[in-house]
Amino acid sequence: RTWKLTSEQLLGYMTFQRDKEKNHVEIDLLEPRLESFVEELEQEVNQLPRGLVTGMEGNKVTGFELSKEGSELDRGKFISAFRDAYFNSKGNVDIPKVSVSGPLDKDKYGILELLGEGKSTFKGSASGRIHNLTLAAERASGVLVSPGATYSLNNSVGDIDSKTGYDIAYIIKDGRTVLGSGGGVCQTSTTLFRAVLNSGLPIVMRYPHAYRVSYYEQDQPVGFDAAIYQPSWDFRFKNDTENYVLVQAEADEANYALKFQIFGTPDGRKVAITEPAVTNQSPPPPALYQDDPTLAKGVTKQVDFPAWGAKVTYSRTVTRGDEELFVDNFESRYQPWRAVYLVGTKE
Repeated sequence: RTWKLTSEQLLGYMTFQRDKEKNHVEIDLLEPRLESFVEELEQEVNQLPRGLVTGMEGNKVTGFELSKEGSELDRGKFISAFRDAYFNSKGNVDIPKVSVSGPLDKDKYGILELLGEGKSTFKGSASGRIHNLTLAAERASGVLVSPGATYSLNNSVGDIDSKTGYDIAYIIKDGRTVLGSGGGVCQTSTTLFRAVLNSGLPIVMRYPHAYRVSYYEQDQPVGFDAAIYQPSWDFRFKNDTENYVLVQAEADEANYALKFQIFGTPDGRKVAITEPAVTNQSPPPPALYQDDPTLAKGVTKQVDFPAWGAKVTYSRTVTRGDEELFVDNFESRYQPWRAVYLVGTKE
């Protein structure tokens, strides 16, 4: 992998030092800015080893192994390559990485018990949607989140694109339900959101869907969904414990079931979630019929489905003993959604 050094960045990292003895000005790098950039790059490219819980008795973990080596930025080599590219007007900088294996002992990572889990069902999903949610769950699974670190689902699943293995399925874009790469990945973010809710870990970023999606209300009340849309919409949570936590997923295609589990070291926290309050309900607008010259005359195809609008609120209280650690208030405003039909006009 390489990083492109642009002309704007060249100017942004530039500083001038006057050499009084030689009576001229020398160009150098702004070291604090370079240091800050390297730290940001490490957040992007560093990958911890991936873990896998292989055995459980009740909520206790009895088997744990590393399923994949991690990697991290070779800081010294990158800074050297950056300086070389900067002072010799080279456009690209190689990003060198080194392998990270880590200890194999579950006790070293603190992967001792199940902290919380989330479930969802994807009955009625088309094959492309099932492929996408399964692929995203596979790529999100196994991530070890270090103490104090923030987990990003977008970073875990990588680019959601046909080039990275995702199929075309329905997504929400620009106020419409349309075909696009990765439709169904939000089943993954929704299920992980539920697992993190139940584990008592702080949620840093969560977006509800634009409208109520029936898949997510098959087994849960309205409001327990989370949408992602790259690059800006993400689902993130923070590991505020003193040990690693492991994110593990399992997609059961035969039973249309998706499960996420959060493992770690229990610290006595308890979670209480209120029943969602559903207010400001509004019916869907009248159906919209649009002529489509690509469909044969007499053919009508439904491409959007009606949904009631609503405001949904609920709260989560996380405690430890008599101490209240924090309270989250979740609010989702779902738009009323009209049915849309395409009417064929092709002779």
